[in-house]
Amino acid sequence: MHASLKTRISFFLLAGLAGAAAANAQTNYVISYIMQPAGNQTAITNGGTMTFPATTIGNTQSASFIIYNAGTTAGAVSNVTISGAAYTVSGLPLLPANLAGGSEVRFTITFKPTTRGPAPGSLVLQLAGQQVTITLNGSGIGGTLTYTAVLNGATTTLAPGATLTFPSTNVGVTASADIKVTNTGDANTTINTINVVGNGFKITNLPPIPATLIPNGSVVFTLQFNPATSGTATGTLVIDNTNFNLASVGIGSQLVYSSVIGSTSSVVQNGGTIIFPNTNVGATSTVSVVVNNTGNTPASISGVAVSGTGFALPNLQKLPLTINPGATAQFNVTFTANSTSSVTGVLQIDAVGINLRGNGNPPPALTGVAFGSLPASINARQQPTVQLGLSQPYTMDLTGKLTLTFASDSFADDPAIQFATGGRTISFTIPAGTTDAVFTSGKTVQLQTGTVAGTITITPSFTVAAVDVTPSPAPVAKMVVSAGPPQLTNVQVGARTANSFEILITGLSTPRQVSQLNLTFTPAAGSTLQTANLFVNSDSSFSTWFQSQSGISFGSQFTASVTVNVAGDVNAVQSVSVTASNSKGDSNAMTVNLR
Repeated sequence: MHASLKTRISFFLLAGLAGAAAANAQTNYVISYIMQPAGNQTAITNGGTMTFPATTIGNTQSASFIIYNAGTTAGAVSNVTISGAAYTVSGLPLLPANLAGGSEVRFTITFKPTTRGPAPGSLVLQLAGQQVTITLNGSGIGGTLTYTAVLNGATTTLAPGATLTFPSTNVGVTASADIKVTNTGDANTTINTINVVGNGFKITNLPPIPATLIPNGSVVFTLQFNPATSGTATGTLVIDNTNFNLASVGIGSQLVYSSVIGSTSSVVQNGGTIIFPNTNVGATSTVSVVVNNTGNTPASISGVAVSGTGFALPNLQKLPLTINPGATAQFNVTFTANSTSSVTGVLQIDAVGINLRGNGNPPPALTGVAFGSLPASINARQQPTVQLGLSQPYTMDLTGKLTLTFASDSFADDPAIQFATGGRTISFTIPAGTTDAVFTSGKTVQLQTGTVAGTITITPSFTVAAVDVTPSPAPVAKMVVSAGPPQLTNVQVGARTANSFEILITGLSTPRQVSQLNLTFTPAAGSTLQTANLFVNSDSSFSTWFQSQSGISFGSQFTASVTVNVAGDVNAVQSVSVTASNSKGDSNAMTVNLR
């Protein structure tokens, strides 16, 4: 199926009587706007004023703006300029924009005040033959929020950016403060978000949000500090765009875990991972785990265990173990490699779990990768077969993936370029001791070359288990889809009337360009045609099609519609022969009979 490109072209085949009369024409711009969401359409002229309703600060009010050509002569919108910090324009077509008689250009003007009071602006339209200036009026309204906190019975006014300090609190104990937000402004205002960030801080008793506050209205919620660890704690209370700093101190022990490999020490979090050095099969690597109490009270470790094949805890000291503030404890974890695969485990220290990962030495390098025979140049709409193999068997199972990429000569991708199985990647395996890549379809896979000129590149990648063994640089296969003349695949007669007929032309053009259509008319027996050939300049119409989103989705394929008006007897035309041209030459000719 092809999308439809409509190019309406009228010609007169002088098979009999012909005549025409020209009418006087003129351009008549009618300008109006519709205030959203349900305003009436209001006409406005040069020097007029467009007034937006009073709008709450931060909210928007939009209006649809319409430029209509009520005349019969084509006009144009050359430029649209808007001024005023509170006003923006969206939805404009690409300018300059032609404005045929009876057609219109629409766009949206949005008013978004950031301060109270009047917000002046202007809209300047550059139309073919005239300039129109419209005054924009609007005003911003809003409320003002003030903030207070009740902590330990004392009420404190909070300025934006101020710091609310909670008393020092034991780990596991909760301190609370009541936060009150009051609208001291002269208009309603809405609180859209109330959030808190920072370890140990949270909000409770939060009223439904968003909350609209009338003048002197307020909301109250509770802010809590419940430290999970000792030490200084900071956070931020965020009420819409206003921030308040939070501070306190947690009282308790705090254990920090580090792994030491050689001379390198790295902090490891609960749920983090210790990665052992790559280890030869049969050998053992050791990592020291250091536990440091950075808190302000003693800590105790009562249980240490390890799981996972190859991991062990040699010479573990007697438990439970007490670690005073500022002191450390140390023990070793070992990994013995039994295979080249990745091995995982877990080191459990009381409630803290640390992941362990060990790897055997990497597999041998992969060499001698080659594609089967593929052409360096290929035509559009082909389905070449891809093969991949090794020059000699590999000792382990290989898994891999072919990735297809396309570099278009016309800056537009062709979604039809893909593997026959769908998509631009496909997996394969090469079993140990063999040389041929095996796909779901067997030892070969087909791909579609699409209809757009450019270069198709196929790149393989290889892994053994989770180890990438792709040679560097990776081998690639390239095929060039050459740019050539258009190819017509079908021509047929569309809609017909007593004095016109439509020709539907289907084909493709790999450079995504069709500059000219040539129609050659053959008269019916006993009839004559004064016009035997029509040459249609189609460059602009096809350029619009190929640059559209619909056109891109069809690569370089098209269906063009040409309507031919006949002055005289339409039955005087027996058949039409069609060719198409681009910068690479002329297409094949296709003929369709009308009778």
